[in-house]
Amino acid sequence: MGRFVALIVALVVLGLSAACSPISSSTPTVGPTTTPSSSLGPWHGSLAASPLLAPVQTLHAVTCPTARRCWAAGSTLATASSPAGAALLATTDGGATWTLEAVPPTVRYLSAVACASTRACTAVGQVGSTGAGPGAVLTTANGGATWVLQSVPVGTDDVTAVDCWTGGRCAALGVVAGRVTTLLPSSPGSWGAGGALPPVASAASALSCTDGSHCWATATQSVDVDHAVGVIAATSDGGTTWALQHVPAGTGALQGIDCTSGTRGGARTSCTAVGTTSTILGGARAGQGVVLISGNGGASWKSAPTASTTADLLGVSCAAGDCVAVGTTVASVSQAGVAIFTGAADGSGSGWPRASVAHVALPLTAVSCVSLSACVMVGESVTAHLSAG
Repeated sequence: MGRFVALIVALVVLGLSAACSPISSSTPTVGPTTTPSSSLGPWHGSLAASPLLAPVQTLHAVTCPTARRCWAAGSTLATASSPAGAALLATTDGGATWTLEAVPPTVRYLSAVACASTRACTAVGQVGSTGAGPGAVLTTANGGATWVLQSVPVGTDDVTAVDCWTGGRCAALGVVAGRVTTLLPSSPGSWGAGGALPPVASAASALSCTDGSHCWATATQSVDVDHAVGVIAATSDGGTTWALQHVPAGTGALQGIDCTSGTRGGARTSCTAVGTTSTILGGARAGQGVVLISGNGGASWKSAPTASTTADLLGVSCAAGDCVAVGTTVASVSQAGVAIFTGAADGSGSGWPRASVAHVALPLTAVSCVSLSACVMVGESVTAHLSAG
């Protein structure tokens, strides 16, 4: 059996007054990668890599409640003596350095993480090493000092998306009895099931909530055994009921979504969703990157132009007022990464045609921005796709 060699990227955007960081190599001797300061649009900075601890192999999600405090979630490298496990990392200096936090040993995989504050965070994924669940929800109330495994509804196979908002509330999406279902805290240490997404949604890839009532989710709809397309669903009653929204023709898999509202109302919310034109399962990077924008809470969506070299966009953050999307540029190993820095997140799409593109060495899977000078991007290992020896 081949032996995988981990190489993860953590990048930092060095701006005019602070650092905007993505995640880089897990090999401490690998030096930082940078891009010219002129390439990052409104940031006027550069990307710099931050080293990660050796066990970390792939990071799937990142959240930053402040410019300095961030958490990233993913998985560790399997060895001859131990299987792959969950990886949960934290930084207190804006991404310059990272530390591993202890999670319950039964948790083997984390797919998403979100924080309501610097003390209250939730991470989601799976328990067990078979890939068949059950789903896992972890919470911390003390800034990551301890993470506690919560109970979830019977029949929860996986939990794939989570979001939190001001006031300490969070919501998640998991597969319960074969349906993508809202999960909400029901009592201390326990999460209960809310409403399900329409039956066409087979797995949720991202969740964005502006308050306790209004949330939007990207999900997968199976076409046949080898193909799937992306769908967007929305709720205005806290996840009790969900409705599909119409997306433009030619949309393939959708991987990320971020919605922002200055008025706490669903109809005036601006949303940006990202993905690819590809519908081939396991082959998303053979497509063209997709950006969908809405300025009316998803009542209508339209496509925005993207860089021609972008094969897949996997994450987006618009909390800084401008949007940043991350993903990959090519369809095969070695996969390069791309960060797209664009204009105002107002649903008009006016900034995307002028977006600046920064190429980096490794694929980028997620991004979290607090301001124009504070972003963190995380990525996956190129060599996770290769085996040797």
